Amino acid sequence: MSYSIFDCSQFITFNCDEEILKKEVARFERLGIKVLLKEELTEKKQAYLKPFLQKTVIELFDQEFVGLFEDWEEEGNPPIEIINLKTETAEFCSQMDIKSLKLIIISCASENIEEDTIISKTVHIDQFYAGLFVLSKWNFKEVADNLILTINL
Repeated sequence: MSYSIFDCSQFITFNCDEEILKKEVARFERLGIKVLLKEELTEKKQAYLKPFLQKTVIELFDQEFVGLFEDWEEEGNPPIEIINLKTETAEFCSQMDIKSLKLIIISCASENIEEDTIISKTVHIDQFYAGLFVLSKWNFKEVADNLILTINL
């Protein structure tokens, strides 16, 4: 059994012109989420995520975010934090002219990625909640510790 190398982490990865990136990531900070740019990420996180990353990656550092999925009982009734994340993600993509991005949510990353239950899904922004509901403890259709959610706009 492998040990956990990190947990409770959220990332957004996409391809874009990075000149306006720093200005636009401030929208996530307004939600109370600390934003870390790629150069601020630990090597362990970057190595674990490498198969999933695009040109640009930011970490949305909020240790409490994964806990939202424990109480999310109905797909159509997401917590306000997830509603806000959808809104800001859509606006971020609009401002950055991004047509697709990946939202990566890691509950627990082990030393051996092969031991982790990772689900990859692709959704349109209108199916944002359905895509994230996979992580809900009230979702009995699929079980995932970690999610790679490709979001098309």
